[in-house]
Amino acid sequence: MRLAVLPQRFVRVRVAAFLQPSLQRALAGVPGPCVTAREGGDVVATLQEDAWARLAPRFASARVERGLRLIALEGGGDPALVRRLAEAAAREGIAAVPLPAFHRDYLVVPEQDADRCLEILARALQHAPRS
Repeated sequence: MRLAVLPQRFVRVRVAAFLQPSLQRALAGVPGPCVTAREGGDVVATLQEDAWARLAPRFASARVERGLRLIALEGGGDPALVRRLAEAAAREGIAAVPLPAFHRDYLVVPEQDADRCLEILARALQHAPRS
C-alpha cells in the first residue's frame, strides 16, 4: 500500500439532509477528490478548500471544518484495514476520519498532524498482517 499526503487543503462541510440535491448539483463540477456521506440528519461533503470557497455563498447555513488534509491510501481496497489505520492514528492522538472513495481510500486529518500521521500509518502498515 502506498501512502501520500495530498498537497491541497480540504474542508468538511455539513449541511442539512434536505439540501442534498442542491449540494450534489453544486458538487458536480468540483475537482476531485470530493466525497459525500450521510451522517445522521446531515450530509457531509469533503472537498478542496478553494472549490468550497466558490460554492459557500450558496450554502450559508453550512458548518465548515477547515484546515484538513487527505492522506491517500492506494492499493489497499480493504475497509477493515483503513479503519485499523484510523484507529492507529487515534491511539497517537490524531483524529483521522476514514473516507472511502471509488478508486482509493483516504484518511482526513488535521493539517498540522498530516506528516506525523503519515509516519504512524507507515509503522502500522509494517506491523499489519499480510493477506
